[in-house]
Parts: sequence; C-alpha cells; structure tokens
Amino acid sequence: MLKKIISTAVMASSATFTMQAQADVSATVTLVSDYVYNGVSSTDGEPTLQGSVDWYNDAGFYAGAWASGLDEDSYAGAEIEIDYYAGYAGSISDSLGYDVGYAFYTYPGADDADGEYNYGELYGALTFNENTTAKLLYSDNYFGDVGSSLILYVSHTLSLPNEFSLTLEASHTKLLEDGGDMYFGPDAGDDSYNHWGASLAKSVAGFDLALSVTDTNIEDWGDIADARAVFSVSRSF
Repeated sequence: MLKKIISTAVMASSATFTMQAQADVSATVTLVSDYVYNGVSSTDGEPTLQGSVDWYNDAGFYAGAWASGLDEDSYAGAEIEIDYYAGYAGSISDSLGYDVGYAFYTYPGADDADGEYNYGELYGALTFNENTTAKLLYSDNYFGDVGSSLILYVSHTLSLPNEFSLTLEASHTKLLEDGGDMYFGPDAGDDSYNHWGASLAKSVAGFDLALSVTDTNIEDWGDIADARAVFSVSRSF
C-alpha cells in the first residue's frame, strides 16, 4: 500500500507550478527501518529496500511504479509489493493545486485462496501553499477482497530552521460493505481505524533523511499496528 503516491503527487504538482520545458524521468532508492503505511507495518518491524521510477511532464501528467519488500508471513507468501500509478496534477491558483489518478497494488506470489490481494484505487487530492494536503482514496474492492473502501488522508508540512522540515499527518480508513465488518478488530463494527504520525526530514549531501513516529487505534493486530519509530534514507536520480 503506497505512501509513495502521496509524494509523487506533490512532485508532479510542483512540476506543473514550475512549468518545466519537457518530460522528465526520475528514480528513487530508499532504505527504511520498517515499511509502514497508514500506521501499519508491512515488514513486521524489519528493514527493507524500496525503489521507484517516475515519469512526468510539464503538462501535469505522470506515471510510475514503486516496489518494496514485505513480510511474507503477513502477505500469504508474497515477498514484494509492486504498485503502478498514473495521474494528472495541475493548479487552480498560485496557492491551490490538485491531483487525480489511479493506482494498482500488486503482491506477486501471494496465495489468494482466502481473498484477492491485488486491488485498484482512485484518488484525488488538493494541496494548499504546497504544504497542506487533503486526499481521498476509493477502492471498489479493498485489500483482502472485503469490498469497497474510503481513506481520508491529511498532512501539513512546517519549515524549520537549518533546512529541517516537520510533517504532521493523519488518516481515517473506512470499509463500506459487510465484508469489512470486524476487519480491524474482533467486534461487529470494527470496519474502520485512525492513524496519526509525524516526520522530521532533512537533505544531507544529496540524501533525504527522515525520522518518523506513527501510531493507530487498532488494538487487535499485535505489534504491526502499535506505535513505532521509523528511519529512512533515500537518494533520487
């Protein structure tokens, strides 16, 4: 499940604001101490490598692919996640940008006898002053074959002294059909959860460093949904 899409949307939106003269391609390699998406670990607290390739142009169109290692016990034998996405980002005014797109999440090697793991998601976002984002994501068949879902994600980034930045984020995930009842807990009605987090980031010698803390209100998923700190270092080319 792809946090990369959020940063890709910002990148494509920035490309539109600056009106680059031509299409461009970038690649990013990241080492993370734990792959966490919306507060839930996908590697059971273990480090992994991640990578992406992104294409975008001055008209606002973009497309890309992103991959990460997984904990195979948590993903029915899948050891890697590969996500594909495409969209369009533009600006309504000098201070307000938008982004719309589609992502498809895949888990090669997963035994899907108990439910389909691969799924698609439509998303749309508004970004104010390039530092405050509200994003809505909709799937017609969420991870695990449990029917449709909605995710609301919000974030705000503060510029700090010495070129540090602090990003505050929160999300609410809601499953919309009966198949999602008790998905996030043992009781009827456990079909949603909240996540919140903060991330301190700085670029040093061409490397992007970040230290994040995150937590959820899921009580019955064990350690993977508990509070945790995550360190990452990435390099873009």
